[in-house]
Amino acid sequence: MVRRTRLATALLVTVLSASLAACGGDPSAKPSPSTTTKPPAKVKLVFGVSGHKTLVDTYKQLAAEYTQEVPNVTVEVKSWPTADQLAAAVSSGEKVDVVLTPRADVATFAEDKRIQPVDTLLEARNVDFGDKYSREAMEDFSVERRLECMPYSVSPQVVYVNTGLIDFDAMKDEGLPTPTVRADGSLRGWSLEQFGSVMKYATEHHKGVRGTYVEQNLSALMPWLAGAGATLFDDPLAPTTTALEDSAGAYEDLVETLTQPNVLATPKDLHGRTPFQAFKQGRLVALAGDRSLVSDLRATEGMEWDVMPMPGGNGTTGDYAGLCMGSDAADPDATADFLTYLISTESVVKMVRTGHFVPVNSEVGYAPVFTQPERNPKNARIFTDTVRDMQVLPEATQLAQLQKVAAVAVRGSFAVTEPDQVEDFAVQIDELSKTVFPQHNPSNSPSPSTSPSS
Repeated sequence: MVRRTRLATALLVTVLSASLAACGGDPSAKPSPSTTTKPPAKVKLVFGVSGHKTLVDTYKQLAAEYTQEVPNVTVEVKSWPTADQLAAAVSSGEKVDVVLTPRADVATFAEDKRIQPVDTLLEARNVDFGDKYSREAMEDFSVERRLECMPYSVSPQVVYVNTGLIDFDAMKDEGLPTPTVRADGSLRGWSLEQFGSVMKYATEHHKGVRGTYVEQNLSALMPWLAGAGATLFDDPLAPTTTALEDSAGAYEDLVETLTQPNVLATPKDLHGRTPFQAFKQGRLVALAGDRSLVSDLRATEGMEWDVMPMPGGNGTTGDYAGLCMGSDAADPDATADFLTYLISTESVVKMVRTGHFVPVNSEVGYAPVFTQPERNPKNARIFTDTVRDMQVLPEATQLAQLQKVAAVAVRGSFAVTEPDQVEDFAVQIDELSKTVFPQHNPSNSPSPSTSPSS
């Protein structure tokens, strides 16, 4: 498989310089087709999507509105229950003109010629690649110096907190490590020590309550490790191994915090509930999750809650989804016009209003339409702030295999009697992970005395 290359700043400037030079206008203005674009003949486009029904319904709404605006173009939305099923369909030859694609599938789709680069077509339509999109997001959707897909949505993991179970003023009065509460009542970041203190305080003052629930597997542990300061992989875009030995201190600190009395709930503590059900019913103080939990929590009467970054404040995990153009698009110009419409501020705002969507477009991500300061969570900026330090995860099949081979070592790390024993399990996980990821072939690598050509 062709590995996706990480682009240096110079490469990104090379790819996008034309578009940046063209974008001096109002940043909130909707991108418009280039004057050189010919009016499309009658054409039918297929938009492949996956996800929650609310999201799919909104994609269909956008498609219908676009058809009204551009009568010569009909857009059919085809949906699949999961991103994996959609990816499998595209890999099997499903015809799509625009397809919602997880970051991890971009390199494979590009290698298999399922998609085509979008940079030149979007530059011609005056799309602003500037401050709205992070360099990291643009790099993640680039292959061999070409922007293959347009970053669209992101799903960082944060911590949901039942603030009704915590008296922060009382904690502060008792001299306990306490996270800072802003004047408006919203929460700031917290250290691992403060997180442990909050969990301990809440469980001591509310019978039958536990701190949080984290499955003892590597996938569930990764956002917590990232928050604690661990670097998860040796290469974020083309990993060959986990890098937990180098972050053993962060791993030890996290295990030590989570294994304090009553901080970590067991399956038995859930009494048959899912972790989210237990959280909504006030049985858990905190729970890691993404933006998709917001609408359900808002509908839970009487619950006081907010969101926080992962304890430690050093980052999180998550993934991006982008909009890609099919290599066999019926009409590339018409398809590029529709893609431009989908990434416009107006269209992204409509996606945000579903309550299930975190935009990569930071102009919308920091706007009141997303943060909704009059509603919970008060700390909604965390969803956008966290992305800057988000570590992206490998493709689903690799992640599942990694979780399987590391299962015994992860459970062992939570059963140690001394924190420094965690490092032994970190070393084991790193070694085991090498069986999951492609390894560099030394015979194809330049010798130390040979300078690579530029």
